Amino acid sequence: MNTQDTPVSQEAGDSACAAADTRILRRITRLDDWPVIARQSEPTTLIAVLDVETEGLDPDDCQVLEIAVALVRVDAEGRIVTIVDKAYGLQDPGRPLAAAIMKITGLTDEKLAGKAIDIPKVTQVIARAEAVVAHNASFDSGFCRRLLPGIERLPWVCSHKDVDWIEHGYDGAKLGHLIMQQGMFVPKAHSAGDDVTALVNLLASALPNGRTVVGEVLDNARSQTVRVEAKDVPPKDKGEVKRRGYRFDWTTKVWWIETSQFQADYERSWLERHFPRVRVTCVPLDWHNRHIR
Repeated sequence: MNTQDTPVSQEAGDSACAAADTRILRRITRLDDWPVIARQSEPTTLIAVLDVETEGLDPDDCQVLEIAVALVRVDAEGRIVTIVDKAYGLQDPGRPLAAAIMKITGLTDEKLAGKAIDIPKVTQVIARAEAVVAHNASFDSGFCRRLLPGIERLPWVCSHKDVDWIEHGYDGAKLGHLIMQQGMFVPKAHSAGDDVTALVNLLASALPNGRTVVGEVLDNARSQTVRVEAKDVPPKDKGEVKRRGYRFDWTTKVWWIETSQFQADYERSWLERHFPRVRVTCVPLDWHNRHIR
């Protein structure tokens, strides 16, 4: 054995072990720095990536405080090939913000004082898209359909629910956590603008199956599914429907599950067989109504 080589070999081994135990995160790409892919695969799709910050959870009673939108072009390979346009706005709600909202959003009464969202401008940017993408689309759509009536015709896509993140091996589906699992980090505090930039970066990243997130999100969103609803399930049986995957909708007071058109018939049969008095309704879903509040 050449003893002079031993320390070098040991150092190389230590470095290899350290590399295996270390993960480097890269900063998300700013939208202004997004690389343009010249050779696009046709056809392409325009999508509006959107996020809002609000003064509460109820779109009927609470206002949008901040909105950010990025209009992006996606090619047939699922690549975000260019950032086409952007829109941003702040809104003074005309009343003091709750302390919890200021903590969550980073917004203050002083920052919002006298501000007003340019509704025509924001609407014009979003209306050019074929679909709107948000990370919790059922939340964002409820507020935006009231704030921006000019975009009612557009379908909504949810990057949180229109991808089976658990099936792909991820630990959860929160935006910040997914960004880190994809090897990136967001440098700033939470805001609508930061979240849109983070979401564009997430959509452009690759899943373990080799597809981009946006490619899979759009394909899943376009699929036809069925929401099977069960009304008047006896309280003593709620554990059984929960174990089967049903959730309770507190607004409509029904137990529901979203499934394929083929599986919907089996769900109806199972419900009617186990709970003869339950009223079952099957609601067809697509990206025009799946995430609408």
